[in-house]
Amino acid sequence: MTAPQNRRPTLMVVHAHPDDEASQTGGTLARYAAAGVRTVLVTCTDGAQGDGAGSSKPGDRDHEPAQVAARRSRELAESGAALGISDLVRLDHPDSGVPDSADDIDPHAFSRMEGEPVVRRLEALMREYRPDVIVTYPPDGFSNHPDHVRTHELTVAAFERIKRSGGLHPRSDHSDQNEEVGRHPRSLPKLYYIAVSLSSLKAVRALAEAALGPDVWIPPLDVAVDDDTVTAAVDVSEFWPHKLRALAAHASQADAAALLRLFSVPGDEGRVEEYVRAHPPWTGGTRESDLFEGARETT
Repeated sequence: MTAPQNRRPTLMVVHAHPDDEASQTGGTLARYAAAGVRTVLVTCTDGAQGDGAGSSKPGDRDHEPAQVAARRSRELAESGAALGISDLVRLDHPDSGVPDSADDIDPHAFSRMEGEPVVRRLEALMREYRPDVIVTYPPDGFSNHPDHVRTHELTVAAFERIKRSGGLHPRSDHSDQNEEVGRHPRSLPKLYYIAVSLSSLKAVRALAEAALGPDVWIPPLDVAVDDDTVTAAVDVSEFWPHKLRALAAHASQADAAALLRLFSVPGDEGRVEEYVRAHPPWTGGTRESDLFEGARETT
């Protein structure tokens, strides 16, 4: 793993909702945190359209969005502690929920709000933390959720602004910034999209059905990508318990509980988290096993 001299390597992960960090990147965050990497989690929405008291859903009489958001914020902090996250940034934009159609989304919700202020905020965070690696969703949001898709769009827009400006100024943790700017070239982070390969998801399906029965909930196969599309597979076997503890922290959410049950099935499969490298463009070869492979202070 390479990184600027005298500075901890930094991983920035940008997610849409509280609990996404655990289900999709929990092992990766825990692994790099344990290795001394500065892990920065940016969560774009407040999660207020998640499950409420008594498993109430948005629109139910007992569903109180403010209370849901407050609880999910506490759960996010607990999950972050389980994963060893260094810096937790909550943008707290209104959750879009799971609408039947785009017409059902509140115009003030994250997926429909004006994007420019969010892009500026994300760009500022990238300049503040100077990540060596950024992880977010693919263009389809991994699950086609409108908040996931919007998170992808705005994160990539901020990344492109960094790219057009020539990259990020380096800065040592122990040196004067102006001195460092003059001494080293700018850097551009590596950018990855969350993915799951078809073979990995099929393996999880086989294990889960054998252990829990044919009616167990499993993510649909259409969220998977072809195996040869995946460019990085991070071994998180040692940190699977951290991922499970982070998922358990989101106890109020039925989706998190279903994934916790699924991921708790014993077995050797599914102990990697997979990614597609978007920048620098993938040109083929052996899959990466370390997202920081080749990261350095160059554009």
